[in-house]
Parts: sequence; C-alpha cells; structure tokens
Amino acid sequence: MKRSTKVSIVLVILGLLLMGIGWWNHGNKSVLWSNNPRGFRVIRKAQQSYQPGAYQRIVVDAKAPVTIKAGNSNRVTVSYLDNVKGHPTATVSKGTLTIEGGKSTAHLSQTNFSMGDGVGYTNGGVLVTVPRDKKLADVTVKKGSHAISLRNLQAKSMTIAASNDVSLMDVRVDKQVVVKSSNGDVWASGVKAQQLSVDAENGDVGVSNSRLAANNNRMVSENGDVRLSESKLGGGHVSSSNGDVHLQNNRLTKTLTAYTDDGDISAHIARSAGAKVIGRDADMDDIKVDGKARHSGYWLHQAAKEQYRLTTADGDITVSTD
Repeated sequence: MKRSTKVSIVLVILGLLLMGIGWWNHGNKSVLWSNNPRGFRVIRKAQQSYQPGAYQRIVVDAKAPVTIKAGNSNRVTVSYLDNVKGHPTATVSKGTLTIEGGKSTAHLSQTNFSMGDGVGYTNGGVLVTVPRDKKLADVTVKKGSHAISLRNLQAKSMTIAASNDVSLMDVRVDKQVVVKSSNGDVWASGVKAQQLSVDAENGDVGVSNSRLAANNNRMVSENGDVRLSESKLGGGHVSSSNGDVHLQNNRLTKTLTAYTDDGDISAHIARSAGAKVIGRDADMDDIKVDGKARHSGYWLHQAAKEQYRLTTADGDITVSTD
C-alpha cells in the first residue's frame, strides 16, 4: 500500500474520532461564517412566546427575512438567533399583529454549516409561529420588506410587496393573493385562492399544485422564467419579457394565454385541450405539436373548452399531450 494512501486512511480515522468526541460533548451545533469579526460562530437559538391579544390582521414591515407559519399552539412564538442584534419584533395592537424592524446583517454569511438542527434564518431574520386555527382578515407585507415566507395560513386576502424572495406554501385565501417582488424569485405551492396575481421584476416565478378559481389569474416575470405546473385554474395570463415559459400538467376551465418576448414556451396539456400556437418570427422547425413540425398559427382542437394561446416573439414553442 502506498504511503500516501496509508496517511489518508489515518487522517480519515482521526477525523471520525474527533467528530465523535465533539458530538459526545454536545458539539453538534450549527455554525455560520462571520466576516466581522472573521471566523465561525455557533448559532444559538432564542425564542419568545406570549399569549397575544385578539388580532385579525398580520402586517409585515421588516428589513430582514421573515417566516410566518401556523403551529399547534394558541400562542405566538418568535424565534431568532440570540447573537444577532436588531432582529424584527412582533407586537399586537388594535387588532393587528405587526412584525417590523430588523436589518439584513450582511456580515453574516448565508452559508450554514450544520451538524445538528440548523436554523434557516442566518441573515438576521425571524420565524413567527401563530395558532393554526386562526382565520385572518388579511395578511399585508409592506413595500420594501425583505424576503417573506408564509406557511399554512388562512386569510380572506393577501397582499405582498417584498424586495427579495417570496415563498407561499399551503395557504388558503378566500379572495385574492397579490404578490410583487422587486428583486427575487416567487414560489407558490399548495395555494388555494380565488385569484393569484404575481409580478416579479428580476426573478423566476413558480406555481405548483394550486387551485385558482378565477379566469384572470396573472403570473408575470420581467427577467426570469415562469413555470406553472400541476394546478387547476379557470384561466389567465402567463408571460416573461426575457425568459422561458413552462406549462406542465395543468387543468383549465377556460383559457390561458402565455407569451414571451425572448424565450421558449413548452406546454404539456390534456389530450382533450385546445392550443393555438403563434411564432411571430418562426419557421416550421420552431413550432412542434406532439412531435410534428407546425406552422405559425396552428390550432389544435379549436372546439375544446380548455384552451391555450401560446405566443413567442423570438423562440420555440413545443406542445405535447397526455
């Protein structure tokens, strides 16, 4: 056996022994890299829990990431990192739960090296847990707020204006969900609402496994891709000024239009659905329906109730069916 191989084996064994010693001595801590001062810092979680007064609304006006999720307690709990100062705070006044303040701590690296129960809000943010059975009048995220994540919430309406990423998961909204992100991605999964309207200036948009009853849903990105998949909706409009559009395994009751200025459109639709494909600068090789080249303006199943209108100014269109 070569000397280098022997040395490598010894080092691996030594590393495993040291890891075991650290774990045995409660060393299974999450750590992050700090640039000021430089070095690794142990993540220590802190938590505040209290019985709030009655509230019907949630308002977020925070300069650091905020995650709000439903929990199995009748209390409001705020979790954060105790070695990060100036995190957002939560208070209840005049029927409103307000989460405000905080700042994005740029000297903390986003990279989280975890050997245990790592925390996802290493950039000065907070996790707010609210009672699961709480039905809210509305949830509002004010313009300029940082990244926002909403989980398992129920409300009559939601209006979100964030400056970074937006994530919605398993939210139930009676009326409209309006989302605007100036510099981040928007991801929604398991959303049930009357209507969804999404505008992402500089980011991707992804909507999946959702139920959107209205015929005028809207999902738009200026500089990113848009993906709508495994969802049931009345109809609406999907577009990107500078990106691709992906439509996968959705079910419509009426018409969905998709448009891109500079990108491709791919759509996998129900076998019984109709699709009109228009390539404004296309030849026969740029448009394919079920594997066959088609001309611009080709219309599959014109009499179908479920219709797609697919248009690209400069790109390819590919349509496949179940």
